Amino acid sequence: MYKIPKATVKRLPFYRRCFESLHEQGIQRVLSSQLGDILKIDPATIRRDFSYIGELGRQGYGYEVSKVLYALNDFLDLNNVEKCVLIGVGNLGKAFLQYNVMKSQSQNTLNPIKIAYAFDVNPEIVGKTFSGVEVLHIDQLEEVITKNKIRVAILAVPPQNANEIAERLEKCGIKGIFNFSSVSLHVSRNVYVYDVDLLNELQSFLFFVKNKY
Repeated sequence: MYKIPKATVKRLPFYRRCFESLHEQGIQRVLSSQLGDILKIDPATIRRDFSYIGELGRQGYGYEVSKVLYALNDFLDLNNVEKCVLIGVGNLGKAFLQYNVMKSQSQNTLNPIKIAYAFDVNPEIVGKTFSGVEVLHIDQLEEVITKNKIRVAILAVPPQNANEIAERLEKCGIKGIFNFSSVSLHVSRNVYVYDVDLLNELQSFLFFVKNKY
């Protein structure tokens, strides 16, 4: 397992997107100072982040764009698609499914995750197909995950149901949960939980907008 700071991991996709853009523009080499100007990140931070991946550049020469792009794709394992399940097909869940289709149809775009199965309890939704994915009843959750060896789940259910579902997910082998339920999940350390609270993010965003100087 890589010993790499979480802050670095969060920046790697931004680096990858930047190098993808440079590659599309036909740029072959870039300096860390130039990257710093583009990404608004200190060049020393960029060099330190890249050191966790390998010897990607040389002092005074910079980075070969194609080499770094390949290394980032490989390090983030973007060439292998990870199937996942979506629990909760409300407005947010449907947006995820639509985004899933849009990304899979985009040319030259790596889409490392694919929503293969979706679950809900609403009888008006179960059995219907949204963006190419049929919605199954939540009672089928364990069977589908176990049979297909799914490791990742997107949780988009009401807060009051989140922990019950999370416990079920862990018991049937889920190793990562992308949590949009706005509550802390009571799972063991064997499951990596990534919490996303859109309201909190919006509040932080507005603070920085109002206090920018």
